Amino acid sequence: MSKASQLSALLSSMKVIDLSQTLEENMPVVESHSRYYHTLIDSFETGSIALAYQLLIGEHCGTHMDATAHFIHEGHPAHRYMDETPVEHFFGRALTLDFSHYTETNAVTPGEIERWERENQPIRQGDIVLFRFGWDRYWVPRTVSRDYSRKWPGITGEAAELLVARGVKTVGCDAIAIDGSKAPESPAHYALLGNGVNIVENLTNLDQIVGESVVFIAPLKVKTGSGAPMRALAFV
Repeated sequence: MSKASQLSALLSSMKVIDLSQTLEENMPVVESHSRYYHTLIDSFETGSIALAYQLLIGEHCGTHMDATAHFIHEGHPAHRYMDETPVEHFFGRALTLDFSHYTETNAVTPGEIERWERENQPIRQGDIVLFRFGWDRYWVPRTVSRDYSRKWPGITGEAAELLVARGVKTVGCDAIAIDGSKAPESPAHYALLGNGVNIVENLTNLDQIVGESVVFIAPLKVKTGSGAPMRALAFV
């Protein structure tokens, strides 16, 4: 049996979890960023043979990946646009750490990551590390509440530096940003992106993959993009 057939059979035998939020108008967005619009262009009712909509979407709407160019200036060795991001950062072994007991005032420290490693397994070079805060429970239309986009937990800059030292390639969370809402000057963004580690935000269903899984991420290939909306799947 070929390697492709073996991989296909293995993935088919595993449970697949969708980690992506549904794109819909009025969904939460970063307060300073553009909103998402889904506009009808053509339909059967107007006599067309096909149904078609136009999407108006920001690079950081919904479940998305940050390219290092989001925070890192041109000329820096880690600077890469979305279309330049290595595809190897889009798949691999993932470890999901559960911090769902956190409030918006909390931030993960290096000691807490090290304690998780002692109690579970070590983070290895090339891993994808995801933080479950359970914040997707606040993902509701902006007309209902804007709590999701106004307060959330995150990780400290020192925790981000520890992950860089471990050699991870991508870090994600189920909040609107990896830096908590109380973090001044986005230290985790600078530590991760400044060392070539991509960031994934607005994930969901991380409660179903706590521990080890295999994750596949498919961000749009945006020319000179600072980031891109994406679909994320986990196999457990």
